[in-house]
Amino acid sequence: MHRTRALQHALDHEEWESVDELLNANFYRYLATEPALLNRVFDALPEEWFDAHPRHAMSAAIAAAVGRPGMVLSRDSVTAFRRWVESQPTPAARDVLGVQQAELRELLAHGWYQNASRLVDGILHTIRTGPQCPQGLGDVMPSVLLRCGLAKLLAANLTAAAECFADAVRWGTLTEEHPLAPYAREHLALVHALEERYTDAVALLSPETPALRRPGTLQYHYEPAGILARVLISTAALDVDAAAEQLQHIDDAIVEGDLGWVAMHARTRVALMRGGQWDLIHRINTLLATGSNRTSPETIAGSVLRADLAGLYQSVDDLRAADSVLGSAGLLDRPGSLVIPLARQALLRGKPKQALSLLRQNEHTRPETTPSRHLPTGAVLYATAELAASGDVSPTTLQLAATAVNHHGAYSALTHASRGLRERILPLTSLDSAAIPEPWSYRDRAKLTPREREVLAALHAHATINDVAAALHVSPNTAKTHVRALYRKLGAHSREEVLWLGQL
Repeated sequence: MHRTRALQHALDHEEWESVDELLNANFYRYLATEPALLNRVFDALPEEWFDAHPRHAMSAAIAAAVGRPGMVLSRDSVTAFRRWVESQPTPAARDVLGVQQAELRELLAHGWYQNASRLVDGILHTIRTGPQCPQGLGDVMPSVLLRCGLAKLLAANLTAAAECFADAVRWGTLTEEHPLAPYAREHLALVHALEERYTDAVALLSPETPALRRPGTLQYHYEPAGILARVLISTAALDVDAAAEQLQHIDDAIVEGDLGWVAMHARTRVALMRGGQWDLIHRINTLLATGSNRTSPETIAGSVLRADLAGLYQSVDDLRAADSVLGSAGLLDRPGSLVIPLARQALLRGKPKQALSLLRQNEHTRPETTPSRHLPTGAVLYATAELAASGDVSPTTLQLAATAVNHHGAYSALTHASRGLRERILPLTSLDSAAIPEPWSYRDRAKLTPREREVLAALHAHATINDVAAALHVSPNTAKTHVRALYRKLGAHSREEVLWLGQL
């Protein structure tokens, strides 16, 4: 409150040099807690004062940008500020960061995430090599690092994103807590939730859901991360009703913003547990068709949404559509994002050994990442595949899956378990209820007899039943009987499907 009173006093008495000092030290605090007072100050300041204090001209532009999507600054304001900074013999670190952060906002607004990620590397270099405690840097840093973390998240570097958000928390709590520190925690919680580390995410969030802020406030731009983290945590706990209720707070601004793909990801998880897959299939397909470079296959948004779309197709037993999605050119191979739906696809096609191989890949070539089969969903899927392949599951594999689920609070991972595995793993979990949704129905591996393989080969080589009969040296009626039996065994409904499912 003393900062507010000091700024109000300086405004009332037109003590503009005091205003200069207060804004240098506390601009983002005022922007977060006293935006109306801040705007009154900017309205009252003489035009020539801004000419003599370009930093605060930039601050006024930032305050005005709060009312815009992405808080993108006017190009004229950025250009004028950059020229002033570059004209300084030794620009202050905070001013250099101001220019870089403006550029970062522009890149993110256009969906140029890889370029934004490279700019973040430069920003972090500025932070590491610059003076650590000049006036006002503690006020600026939480905002800068939040933006840097978002850029790294959207560029699919979750490790770097977590580091930026953790640094934002540290800067925001060096002395008294900065108003942006809770949002830094919520962004870090979102990263943990996306990595299936739900227990860590819960520890960062306040027990009560905070009241939603109105549009046009700084908090309104930052609060989606916390909302989405809470939805993902609820789905992980299999509390579908809570997740559905929390999704009611997802407005158009969130859907159209940088984290809109997370909202769609959360809706997919609810649909897989509650139903409504076809609606989500159509919505995701529409989003992918209209999202341009924001949801291209090589982005985290495009990767997650395509993995979700494949999972939805798998849940309605349209494996060919899932196969097409998973074959998208340039699809980002982020740990866990592509391996899980591919391994699940193999299991659904009756290929557990292939699923095991997929879940073991990259363990030695990418030692810097956690292996997919050590993450909760991957561990459960691996145990399911091992059970399907050998008829049993080793104590080590079973314990790894149960421990991963319990330690991270990732009970939604159990939806990937076959019924046979559920009987073995549920007693090892701390889950209160055994009522786990079953989005996917795994089929046993189809073991074709030599004669059935001959029928399959003939069907593959010939388009008509008469030609199939001639190849098998049987009558057309006998050939039809053989083909119908093959359809039933593979669970196929068309010639194309029996050929596809028969590739075992």
